Amino acid sequence: MRILFLTSGREVPSSRFRVLQYVPYFEQRGHHCVVAPSRPPKYRGWPWLGNRLSEFPRAGARTLDLLRAAWSRFDVVVVERELFSSSITFFEKQFRRVAPAIVLDVDDGIFLSAPQKFQELAALCDTVVAGNRLIAAYSDKHNPRTVLIPTSLDLSRYEYQPPMQRVDQPIVLGWTGTAGNYPQLGLITEALRKLSAERGYELRIIAEREPPTELTSLDNIKVRFQPWNAEREIEDLRAFDIGLMPLPDDEWARYKCGLKVLQYLALGIPAIASPVGVNSEILTHDENGLLADSTAAWIEAIERLADDIDLRRKLATAGRATVEASYSVEKNVTLWEEVLNSAAAP
Repeated sequence: MRILFLTSGREVPSSRFRVLQYVPYFEQRGHHCVVAPSRPPKYRGWPWLGNRLSEFPRAGARTLDLLRAAWSRFDVVVVERELFSSSITFFEKQFRRVAPAIVLDVDDGIFLSAPQKFQELAALCDTVVAGNRLIAAYSDKHNPRTVLIPTSLDLSRYEYQPPMQRVDQPIVLGWTGTAGNYPQLGLITEALRKLSAERGYELRIIAEREPPTELTSLDNIKVRFQPWNAEREIEDLRAFDIGLMPLPDDEWARYKCGLKVLQYLALGIPAIASPVGVNSEILTHDENGLLADSTAAWIEAIERLADDIDLRRKLATAGRATVEASYSVEKNVTLWEEVLNSAAAP
C-alpha cells in the first residue's frame, strides 16, 4: 500500500507521536510511506515572516503535495488534524478529489474552536482516527466510521528503568511540554511553594523556550530549565524522579491525550496528574500513579512519593505495564494498518 501522510511539521508533537513513529513499522510491513510536513510548521510560522504571511508558503507547499498526490497514485492519504489552522477546508477537498481514500487523525479538541470546519472534514473522510474516547464520541456524531487509536509510544526507544533512591540529593520534579502550555504548570505553583524546604526539591522544566518568571521563582525550590531537543528528549526525561501533569478542568483539557503521563510511565517515572479527561483512564490512583485535584492533594502526592521509594517503584512497575498493554506503537500498529487497509479497499 502507498500512503501519503500530511503532517503538521517535522517536530510538532502530534506529528511525531501520531504519525512519524509509526512509519518505520509500516515500512517493515511492506508499505510505501511518504511524509509531507507543513512548511513552515502549521501552528508556528517562520519568525522573519510571521504566522499570517506564512500561510502563503504553506499553501504553495500543499499545492505541490496535491500535485504529487494526483500523479503518484497513493492508495490512501492521512491528514493529521487539519491542513491549515484557519477555517478553510479547500485543500482537504482537493485531496479528496484526487485520493482514493482519506483518513483524518485527530488527537486534540480542534473542533471546539471550529465545529463547522470539523464537521466538513469528518464528513469528507473515509475514516476518522481519534486519539481518545472523548474525541471518538464527538467525531462519531459526524462520521460513524470513527476508530479509537490512543496516542502511543514506540517502546523500543523507551527503556524502562526503576526509580532510584536519592541520598543527600533533591528530588527532581519534572514537567515537559510546549511553552504554550506553561499556564498548566502554573496551576500548581502554590503547591510547589508550600513543599517542605527540609526535604529538598528541584523542578526540571523541558520546553522549547524558557519559562516565565512566575515559574522560576518558587521560594525553596531550585528551578532548572532544559531546552527541548529531539535527540536528547528521552535522556533528559530520565532525570525526573516524579513526573507532573497538571491540567485545568476545562473543555479543551478534557480532550488531551495524556502524552506527558505516557512518557513518564514508559520510562519508569511515577506520575502525578490532574484527574481530567484521559488522565483518569490512564491512571488509577494508588495503583499505577497518583491523581491530584487541589493544592493540598498535590502537596500530599508529591511528598508521599518523595518519602517512599517503595511506592515510587510500585507505581513505576505498574505504569510501564499500563503502557505496554494499551499505549504502545508495537501493539497499535496493527490496528492502524487495519484502518488504512479498510479505507483503501475498493
